[in-house]
Amino acid sequence: MHYLSNVVDMLPPRPFPKLAGASLPYKIDTMRVMLIQPPFVQLNAPYPAVHFLEAFLRGTGVEASSFDHSIALYRSIFCRDGLARIFQDAEHSRVLREPPDAESRRQLARYMSYRDLYVEWIDGIVDFLSGEDPGFAHRLSQAAEFPRGQRAEAFLEASGGRIGPDDARALATRVLEDLGDFVSFTLDPDFATVKYGERLARSVKDLHAIEQALPGAYLMQDFYRPYLHKCFTSASPAGGGAANGALAGVTGHPDLVLVSIPFPGCLPGALVAAGEAHAAFGGRARVVFGGGFVSTELRSLTDGRLFDYCDYLSFDAGYGSLASILEVEAGAPKESLYRTMFRDDEGRVRRTGFPAGEGKGAPVPNRFRALEQRALAGVFPDYRSVDFASYLRVVDSENPMHRLWSDTPWLKYRLAHGCYWRRCTFCDTELDYVARYVPADLEALAAAAHAASSRSGIYGIHFVDEALPIARLLQFARINRARSAAGERPFSFWGNVRFDASWTADRCELLAASGLVAVSGGVEIATAKGLEMTDKGFDIPGLVRTLVAMKRAGLLVHAYLIYGFPGQTARDIVDSAETVRQLFASGLVDSAFWHRFILGRHSRMYAEWEDGNRPGLRPIDRTSSFAENDLAFGGEQFFDQFAAPLDAALDAWMEGEELDRPAASWFKTGGLKGQRSTITADYVEGMIARAENELDAVPPQPRPAQTAFWIAGLPRVEPPEKPGLPARLSWTCRGEAQAVSLPPQAAGSLARAIEVLSRTSAGLPFATLAAQAGQGASFLADLRGVGLVVP
Repeated sequence: MHYLSNVVDMLPPRPFPKLAGASLPYKIDTMRVMLIQPPFVQLNAPYPAVHFLEAFLRGTGVEASSFDHSIALYRSIFCRDGLARIFQDAEHSRVLREPPDAESRRQLARYMSYRDLYVEWIDGIVDFLSGEDPGFAHRLSQAAEFPRGQRAEAFLEASGGRIGPDDARALATRVLEDLGDFVSFTLDPDFATVKYGERLARSVKDLHAIEQALPGAYLMQDFYRPYLHKCFTSASPAGGGAANGALAGVTGHPDLVLVSIPFPGCLPGALVAAGEAHAAFGGRARVVFGGGFVSTELRSLTDGRLFDYCDYLSFDAGYGSLASILEVEAGAPKESLYRTMFRDDEGRVRRTGFPAGEGKGAPVPNRFRALEQRALAGVFPDYRSVDFASYLRVVDSENPMHRLWSDTPWLKYRLAHGCYWRRCTFCDTELDYVARYVPADLEALAAAAHAASSRSGIYGIHFVDEALPIARLLQFARINRARSAAGERPFSFWGNVRFDASWTADRCELLAASGLVAVSGGVEIATAKGLEMTDKGFDIPGLVRTLVAMKRAGLLVHAYLIYGFPGQTARDIVDSAETVRQLFASGLVDSAFWHRFILGRHSRMYAEWEDGNRPGLRPIDRTSSFAENDLAFGGEQFFDQFAAPLDAALDAWMEGEELDRPAASWFKTGGLKGQRSTITADYVEGMIARAENELDAVPPQPRPAQTAFWIAGLPRVEPPEKPGLPARLSWTCRGEAQAVSLPPQAAGSLARAIEVLSRTSAGLPFATLAAQAGQGASFLADLRGVGLVVP
């Protein structure tokens, strides 16, 4: 792939035409769109949805800018002025006047005693966590007096009372966590850094509950509303410019305000943002809600009150819906809307452009579906509107795999929309984000990532696919190797995968050598019965074989786990936990997370129940006029007792502790007491031994057309000590010396062929490599696994 020197100033290729505007009353390309991510999502990097849509709109000629109110609001709270306000208001809070118990009184007194120190230190701590002032690490690690809450104190005690500069980020993180605890305890119980309002918004069946709670939501009213007012005023014609650079790139007020709601906890902020947008811009600016929460929870919405806040609900990928909304705003009839809901003049909720089978609505306009297909394949953000210096690199765990989610900024892309497997029984396989599989145009992705990295200095990519398709991943690896060969800095990358048989040893080796650093993936229920119930598409021996190949290549591995699946018994859960313990003990898994199973209305198993094929499942079908994805089911209370022991065990295993303790010993109370596992103590080790024997066996001769790569140090020919003796071909692979003895002429030809191969980023057909190796071709098999890979 050739990289132009001016690619930084280029947009990704436009795979779609401008929107149809010539025959409409208003011109679309004169419209302005503001895209907002409301609080609170991750701290370390921008959530990508609005940036994908921004790139799409720019590609159609529409003026668009995106704004991350999540990180902006967080920094407006945790700064000198914000924190001074927090302590001032906390002074008058009821919980400070009437602490619930003696320990709370003691802890609150400590916070209030340190209030001036918190205000003094906060800007330095936040700037340090965003990558500024590296010398601050020494100040924090050596300071005799700095603000210490429970978390910071516990961290210091675990470190023997003193830390070095390398631990300063972890300590700074604990200081922010202490302050977050203080805010939630004294002023706003719904505050959590990335889950604001989760208690209110998770599958709320009535919008009224959220509306009633919003006036008392301290951070929303006292911090977010003033912030929005300042930002939106600066965007109006009389505003006189952007506030603190928040709206740089927007000229005049917007015609469309798009608010992304990826998670339930973002809904309260979205309602506040919509209200302030209407107040600032009046009726001309239309407000659109979209994102994962909308697409998953609101598909059956009948409560029209949500349209008091927004004008449209945009579903699924958003490209087709947004394009159709722009055309309607330019004068097209509303019947042409694609995957969109709105409220008509009679107050009824109307849905238009949804696929057949999704209730009533006009048929899907084919041109919007075609446009969306092309956008899904070819639109990628260059993150030109992002200030990566504003994001924080918090260290909330010492676990190296777990830290990938929080303490590193990433450029977020995907290799495909949807899932190539899309059969797991518990997953939302009925929904577009899983069911519609569209592979990415990797040339367009690489160009966008190159532009983004050149601007930001960030060369790490988090692929946010449902499951990375191995063929696309290998193709991206080749592109990445070509970057290096061309003198460009290659990317580091990671993402979510399926632990299936496509992950062979050679592929793992090539991907690791080409920039892949880690993978996460669903194990779900780590038993033969559990994998069958969830239809993962692999068995336990296959899982172990894949994990062995990954760990041999040096990849970090995270496992997603489920408990509480309908039909699981206590013994099933203990067996799954025991298998997970052994995976940790053997080093095959670095981190994991237990998820309590939630029955989704759009899952395959629910569809099977509706068809009468799951008689043992007993959904409690709580119909709602608002959000209605998560369903209760008969018998689910039985699983409440497992949460605490599973979490406690996993916390220990991720820190490398209690790995020799049988999983059953964690289940000590109630009906769990005395539970025993049927998993033998050497269950996983036995499978590892078999997997290693398979991987160490002489591999079959590669097919002539298979592509070979060299991923180790260059071989060097050591001449024979005496005439007639073999030469020695030596090289280094993974820090270890490797060598083979072979005839001198064969050694020379093989070394030259390997040198050519090592400089060929796209690899060579094995037949071509063998021809170039000449007399050394018969020795190629000796190089497999120690430098030569044929994926």
